[in-house]
Amino acid sequence: MLAKSHISDIMTPVVFYWSFNDYVEGGQNPIEVWRINGLTDTGRFAFNSLLKNTAKTANHLQWGGFDPLQGKPKKHKIWELKFFADGKQYRVLGVFFGPAKNVVLLIGCSHKGKVYTPPNALETAIKRAKALRGGKGGYVGRTIRLDL
Repeated sequence: MLAKSHISDIMTPVVFYWSFNDYVEGGQNPIEVWRINGLTDTGRFAFNSLLKNTAKTANHLQWGGFDPLQGKPKKHKIWELKFFADGKQYRVLGVFFGPAKNVVLLIGCSHKGKVYTPPNALETAIKRAKALRGGKGGYVGRTIRLDL
């Protein structure tokens, strides 16, 4: 039998303030392709953990790793979430879009200094943000695993 404190811990609901979505266009989900092909198991764990913790934080200004971008991406209100795995710095670029507390992830990449990989990551994020706002791109909900 579990002690009472453990029972209450198990039954405490998880509150998500934010919905995370992946950008899609033409039936393709580039965020999921990047997650599967561009990240190791450790990277996928770090990515999911970042989103899980971020979704539970009411104010986006308190998100760990949140950084509004400068230059051209700033004009399109693109920001990045940073995480570290396998000795690499990763970024996922996104925008706030749709109903309140809704996020659309535009592209995943790695980052070192001022160099993004893929090298056109910022331009791609801008293109996708424009397509999303122009109705040419869409999004699909991302499942955030709680058991990781």
